[in-house]
Amino acid sequence: MLSATVPISASFSLRRRFAITSLIVIVGIALGLGWLLSDMLTERMLRREGEVSMEFIRNLLSTDRSADFLREPQDRELRNRFLNSMEHLSSMTEPVRANAFGPDGTVVWSTDHNLIGRRDADNEELQEALRGDLVVHSGTLGSQTEKLEHQGLSQQTHYYVESYIPILADELSSQVLGVIELYKVPVQLSAAIRAAVLQLWVACAGSALVLFLALNGVVGRADRIMREQQAKLSESQALSSAVELAGAVAHNLRNPLASIRTAAEMMDGNAAHLADQAEHREDIIQSVDRANRWITELVRVSHASQLPLAPVATTPMWRDCLQELQPEMTRQRVVWQLQEGEAPEVLAHAAMLRQILLSVLANAIEAMPRGGPMAIGWQEQEGQLHLTVDDAGSGVSEEVRQALFRPFFSTKSGGLGIGLALARRTLAQWNGTIDLFSRNGTGTRVVITLPLVEGNG
Repeated sequence: MLSATVPISASFSLRRRFAITSLIVIVGIALGLGWLLSDMLTERMLRREGEVSMEFIRNLLSTDRSADFLREPQDRELRNRFLNSMEHLSSMTEPVRANAFGPDGTVVWSTDHNLIGRRDADNEELQEALRGDLVVHSGTLGSQTEKLEHQGLSQQTHYYVESYIPILADELSSQVLGVIELYKVPVQLSAAIRAAVLQLWVACAGSALVLFLALNGVVGRADRIMREQQAKLSESQALSSAVELAGAVAHNLRNPLASIRTAAEMMDGNAAHLADQAEHREDIIQSVDRANRWITELVRVSHASQLPLAPVATTPMWRDCLQELQPEMTRQRVVWQLQEGEAPEVLAHAAMLRQILLSVLANAIEAMPRGGPMAIGWQEQEGQLHLTVDDAGSGVSEEVRQALFRPFFSTKSGGLGIGLALARRTLAQWNGTIDLFSRNGTGTRVVITLPLVEGNG
């Protein structure tokens, strides 16, 4: 029974489907990761800047012990010492505003005197700092200000950073005396953050691109291998069907061939035509015997799952094949030339190799309808024997050359197109190859490569 394959839909492309899906997923991951890392980087850099400012201010207030002013704002001496310390903050270029809050959240000092004595009970960052935590907050000013300390700021300071620095009674104490707020427009820090974030996004984009190309390269290679395997599987199944068909046809042809041979043996006539009849009868008998041998070998091959290999001498086999095809070559006016000497033995199946050589020679003869020279040669190279057949035919196009080894493809009217395909599959099982090289108008060369018997190379 002949088997059939169900081809994979040509519209489905694993590489294209994976490329689209992976592009969407990788871009999504890159965007999410870039946003997360840039946010973390910004927060880390701002907090580090806040920690530096906190260390500076705490050291500044502990030097003259003016931090107690936050707890006792009515003490004149503490106030003077505190104001002297705050002059250092006023002389800095980055702070736009500085505020000092007492333990209850009341502004006890500010670079904006209008805020002194006021209290913002809804400031969550301030409340957190009064519990002893450093709070660093950044943002942009809108058309309406919600916080007390934002009032009166110029809209030119669009991007700001707030640092709420808790001031402790001493280094070993957790008692919070108050909070110093620094309101800055950090130009240099903002530029550094933007540069770092830009580098981060470039790294994310580059990594995403490399990952996309690497994954698609792997999947593309896998897709090519799968398609090649599918093509080989389809070819193998087609060849199996062809061999089964050939075996069935060969079996049914034996009886007619036997009848033809019997009729040829019984041919008789008058003496005038006896010589011609004898010649024709001999040609018929030889042709039938040759066809019967081919059929016998074909049936044997069709029933053999694996052909046993043995050392084969190719030069005597070439001579035998040329002698068998000599009548046809004589009619076609084809003159052959076999390379002198004896080629080394190869590892192959003798009967099947003989059929392959006959098929190659028959194709070469058919390619020269007007006759011409045909050369058969061989060459040893790296443990292999290269057998060559050169004809003087018209050659074939590159498109036809690539299709010649496909099952059921034939350039001959009525041809089955299984000879070269079966030859390629058979030689591949022997670790051999068959290739065809041709140019239109300059003939064709067939190269059969077979492994040498160990010790001959």
